[in-house]
Amino acid sequence: MKRVIAVSLALVMVLSALALANGVGAFSAFKSGIGARALGMGGAFVAVADDATAVMWNPAGLAQIADTRIAGMTTDLYGLGVAHQYVGAVTTFANLGIGLAWERGGVSSGTEELTDEDGDPILPIELQESKIVGTLATNIMDIALAGVNLKYYMANIGGANSATGIGFDLGVLVNLGDIFVLGVNAADLGSTKVTWESGAADMVSGLYKAGVAMKLVDGKLILAADMDFVGTDLGDAHLGIEFQIVDALALRAGVVLTDAFQNAVFGVGAGINVAGLYIDAAYILEGALGNTLLLSAEFSLGDLLGTEEVVGVE
Repeated sequence: MKRVIAVSLALVMVLSALALANGVGAFSAFKSGIGARALGMGGAFVAVADDATAVMWNPAGLAQIADTRIAGMTTDLYGLGVAHQYVGAVTTFANLGIGLAWERGGVSSGTEELTDEDGDPILPIELQESKIVGTLATNIMDIALAGVNLKYYMANIGGANSATGIGFDLGVLVNLGDIFVLGVNAADLGSTKVTWESGAADMVSGLYKAGVAMKLVDGKLILAADMDFVGTDLGDAHLGIEFQIVDALALRAGVVLTDAFQNAVFGVGAGINVAGLYIDAAYILEGALGNTLLLSAEFSLGDLLGTEEVVGVE
């Protein structure tokens, strides 16, 4: 009965989020997700969310982590000079998982003088977008794990105009027996308004994810699938696999089905663990846009000190 209540709670949250959604997609670079581990699995991570990147994928996942972790990621999206970085830290206090993270995306044409095809000068382009995220997660009566993010958005164009906004995320994780996990995350619930100094406003459109993960071979093999909803529209589908060959090495692969399942973006990845230092790499084949190489790292003080990880709800 507890499982039925928990699943119903997750579905109600998604439907409520869809009803509130509206707006267009500012900060769209952030929608690609963070972490080489998750992206090497095609972004099928909302029902996994068991490392420090859970802050961005599903805040409820922090309630699975019993130690203190520090994580970071850097990449050049599509090899086009679009920077995307992330730094975060998570820990536990009493029955709470706590996280603090910073994510940044930016593009700059540099100081070189640019001209268009007619020889006319083009003004330098510089756009910086970032957000600070605070996370709380907890176990709700052994029925489900739930988490919430409070996000502060910041943007700046060439130092001349800046914008800020505040958004919220809600996430739920439910263990369905020993193998299956259901995950739901509503990012930018109801959309987030970002207001510029000039008076103009952008909307960070809500992105809602529902997913399932299947953990086999004592958790060494993970199969995962996610479905995105952008507002009330059906978004991308994500499929991923991770296989931990030995304790120190994991291999991953995934695919994102886009444009109403007409196109596919493939990814592969691998990770190693050396005394609590997890180093991950992923390579995303973006086709016409260009390919993306991601590198990320996570340091677990718990692994260093021998602390064990919590494995969800009972």
